[in-house]
Amino acid sequence: MAQYHDINFTVPLAQPLETDGYLVPGNGEWRVVVFHGTPGHPLLFTRFLRTTPAGIEVVIFSRPGFGKGHKDAVTDFDDQVAALKPFLPGGGYGTKNIITVGVSYGGALALKAALDFPAAVKGVVTVAALIDEPYDYALRLEQLGKHPNIEPFVPNRWQKVREEIAGRRSQIGPLFEQLKDLSIPIEVLHGDFDALVPKSNAEKLMGYLGPNAHLDIVPGGTHYLELQFPRRLHGAVRRIIERNGGSSG
Repeated sequence: MAQYHDINFTVPLAQPLETDGYLVPGNGEWRVVVFHGTPGHPLLFTRFLRTTPAGIEVVIFSRPGFGKGHKDAVTDFDDQVAALKPFLPGGGYGTKNIITVGVSYGGALALKAALDFPAAVKGVVTVAALIDEPYDYALRLEQLGKHPNIEPFVPNRWQKVREEIAGRRSQIGPLFEQLKDLSIPIEVLHGDFDALVPKSNAEKLMGYLGPNAHLDIVPGGTHYLELQFPRRLHGAVRRIIERNGGSSG
């Protein structure tokens, strides 16, 4: 079983932001960096961390807005993806090939990271990615949180969720227009029993991607594949490494 430890680092924004996370050290040439969903927390990925194959390094961090002491939502995709910079070559954690993993809301961020840092990011795995919209009942809950009689009682963490979900809508379209430029291997995972984000989101995403994208609909998979089937995610990472001509173990 792989061992992980706490990390703390600075996200290089206009006003630098301290955040935290976990790291599984690896002595190979591959580093997997995970963007969690909203609200999300690195603790949800403990099974994924503990099942990390030997030699591969894994990083899961609290996204900007959800780290310890973060009071405000961070809705700009550029600011979210800036959290990857310390793990890129020259960023302080050593030089390795990067695979980004994006879960739910983080799926768009993992893809954007590949567009923004093409020399370093060699592949992307999306997991239950929120590409279009969640199910109607989730949208109604978001709208309910805006009601003036309810909003004062909504916890800050969930206010941030509402702000992120709303803020992504204006950014998704321009991001999609660029996805055709990605030639790296991409693995798209989605559970067929996802009760939050319909699997049609994965099918829609595939329409924006090129021939190097592979769709994996997971039978019985819920919205939390990282908890249910962590080794299936590692399998997707392994396929990306192999498609890059590398060794996954």
